[in-house]
Amino acid sequence: MKKLLLCTMLFALSFAYGQEKKEKLTIEKGTWYTAGNFSIGKSNNEFEGSPETSKYFNFNFSPKVGYTINDNLIIGLGVGYGYSKSESGSEIGKGNSYQIFPYIKKHFPLGKKLTISLQGEFSYSYSDYSNNITPDPYERSTNQYFIGMRPGMTYFLNKNIALEANIGSLGYSKIDREDSDFSNSKFDSFNFSINSTDLFFGLSYYW
Repeated sequence: MKKLLLCTMLFALSFAYGQEKKEKLTIEKGTWYTAGNFSIGKSNNEFEGSPETSKYFNFNFSPKVGYTINDNLIIGLGVGYGYSKSESGSEIGKGNSYQIFPYIKKHFPLGKKLTISLQGEFSYSYSDYSNNITPDPYERSTNQYFIGMRPGMTYFLNKNIALEANIGSLGYSKIDREDSDFSNSKFDSFNFSINSTDLFFGLSYYW
C-alpha cells in the first residue's frame, strides 16, 4: 500500500514539476511548521481445519514541530508512539514503542508547490514486548539509536497545508536488546534502506 501511494505521489509531483518549474517556492525565515504521521493496521486470519484464529492490530503516531531559521531551512523536534497486539489461540503478545528525534531539514524547491528535501536527524527509541506463552512468558526490551539522513518530498496544496513523504534513510544505527531468557544482543550497522518501514506519509501545516 505504501509503495502504491509513493508511486502515485511521484507521478503527481512529476506532473506538477513540469507545469510549475519556472517558479520557485520559498519557505520564509520565521515560519513555524508542524506535521504528523499516523498509521493503523489490523488483520484476522483463520486456519483451515483448525478452530484457532490469529489477530494482529497496530498503530503508530509521530507528530513534530519546527521553526524556519533561514529560508527553506527548518530545525525542530519530533516524538513518536506505537502500539501493537497479536493473538494466536490463547497466546497474546503486546508491544509499545516510544521515540524522540531532533532534526534539521533543508528544502530544495523544484516549483511553486513542490520541493525535495533532506532531513538530518538523531533519534532514540525504546520499545518493549511481552507475551503470555506458557509455561515461560517472554519479555523483551530494545533501545535503538539512529543518526543519519532521510530524503523526502513536499507538495503544497495551498500556502499553509502540504503533503509530505519521507523516502528511506541513510545512516548509522545501533540496537541493544535485552530478553527475559538472558539472550541479550547488540547490533550496529551503516546502510541505506528504502523498505516499507522507512516510508512515511503525512500532512503538514505552515504558519
